[in-house]
Amino acid sequence: MLPLERLERIKEHLAKNEFASINSLAEMLEVSTATVRRSLKQLENERLVSLTRGGAALAKKGSLAEHPYMLKRHINVDEKRRIAREAMSHLKRNQSIFLDSSTTVFEMTRFVSNLPDIVIATNDVLIAAELSGAEIGTVSVIGGALRRGYYTLTGHFAEIAIRDVALDCTFLGIDSISLEGGLMITNEEEVQIKRKVVEASSEVIVLCDHSKFEQQSFLRVCGFKEVDRIITGRELNDEIYQKYIENDINLVRV
Repeated sequence: MLPLERLERIKEHLAKNEFASINSLAEMLEVSTATVRRSLKQLENERLVSLTRGGAALAKKGSLAEHPYMLKRHINVDEKRRIAREAMSHLKRNQSIFLDSSTTVFEMTRFVSNLPDIVIATNDVLIAAELSGAEIGTVSVIGGALRRGYYTLTGHFAEIAIRDVALDCTFLGIDSISLEGGLMITNEEEVQIKRKVVEASSEVIVLCDHSKFEQQSFLRVCGFKEVDRIITGRELNDEIYQKYIENDINLVRV
């Protein structure tokens, strides 16, 4: 097994399980514990994992930190697909929709088919590529500067394009959500795009897995008044869920 492949296997395993012992990783990868330790040290230097006694855990995000896109893709996958399936139930005929750059929103592409009467816009080149073979209406890519490593188009030209559209519904991804801070993301490159898409949409539906609740990120995208519905997984605990309901926030667990 090549070193890069070994690192990817470790990242994928930690994304799914959050923690792993050195012995279990050595057994899974069929390598020595010394090799595992070297790999974990490299991932620690990249701030992707935190070394613990006898193993490693997925690094916790700070308000400025963001996991790499392909690592995000492996986190809470089953939950994200349930959220995406529920989001699809809110699509209507003859709509113009925006699919935001998000690993959870990306999962909607698995369920979009045979919808010839909808228009889709996106600023995510992976979402656009995934939709290239779908039997749907028009797919428009909002042009802009490519955010390296995240497949997102941002910047001046993307903002101009969004300024000239009117959207029936946006499916929005975020990095964190809290009652005090609203809906937040970690990086400044995407915040203006998300804000402008929210402004251009008649309806905004937020898709986020349970791990993003009551967390803080660096930049606020919008408040709850700008959002019509938030869809998350049934993994969100009852106490947090009840607090949002008591604050008249339309939160759905699936």
